[in-house]
Amino acid sequence: MSLDLRQLRAGDVMNPTIHWATAHENLRAAARRMQEQRIRALLVSGAHPGDLPGILTSKDIVNLLGSQDPAVLAELTVADVMTRPAICVPRQTNLVDCINLMRMTGVRRMPVLDGATVVGILSTSDVFARVLCD
Repeated sequence: MSLDLRQLRAGDVMNPTIHWATAHENLRAAARRMQEQRIRALLVSGAHPGDLPGILTSKDIVNLLGSQDPAVLAELTVADVMTRPAICVPRQTNLVDCINLMRMTGVRRMPVLDGATVVGILSTSDVFARVLCD
């Protein structure tokens, strides 16, 4: 049986569990929460409902640590490090287009939208698990 990736949509593969941070949250606290909850991304909520100014990923933090003293984490906020804007996809986007967008932009995680509402997050791990391990 062959799997047709164009038949799968972002909404079929995404993780519906969303973890949030605020832009003014302390980066060290956000990183600690990510580690404790074993998650690799926090979506950053904006000033108004529906705003999504960015996404904080473990990759963002590791890249920062490669160029900064780890002590600097105590002074930074999520907004200082997050990837902005968050690259989002509608839930009906086919999986091939999602994969190509991830490849072109270098992101590993994308919020999935239903209209202007975030309904999940699609990661390369989700794609891997669904396509190769199902």
